[in-house]
This record gives sequence, C-alpha cells and structure tokens, in this order.
Amino acid sequence: MQGLCESCLKKGRIRPGKIVHHTIYLTPENINDPNVSLNWEYLRYDCQDCHNIEHHEKHSVLADGLMFDELGNLVKIEEV
Repeated sequence: MQGLCESCLKKGRIRPGKIVHHTIYLTPENINDPNVSLNWEYLRYDCQDCHNIEHHEKHSVLADGLMFDELGNLVKIEEV
C-alpha cells in the first residue's frame, strides 16, 4: 500500500496512512495473544480520520471511565 490509508483506497481516495488499526478489537483477554494483536491479517493501515471514525462511531462507549485521547490512545477519564 506504500503508506496509504487502506480504508480511503477502498473508497477511491488517496491519503497517507498514520495508524495501524486492529480489525479485531483488542480486549484484556486477547491483547497478549500475538495471533490476534500482531497478525497481519487483522491489521490495517488507516489515516487518522478513518481510524477515528472506526473507533468513535462504531465503538463510542467502551467502558465507564475510558475515552480516546487526541492521538487515539485509550485513557482513563480524569475526574475534576
């Protein structure tokens, strides 16, 4: 793919990729399983926009007290 967003390419757009997306959602049960977390068949290179759409629209509620930061990392919500 030469560093291009795979999701955009499927839609006929050409944009640079930025984030490796796990197509199988990582959980505490499978994150340490390299057959899931490091398997090339379950990885996709996406631009920031496509990655955010995947996570924020399809998985908007992950768990109480968790959110994605501006870099797409899963973090605990700090109480003020």
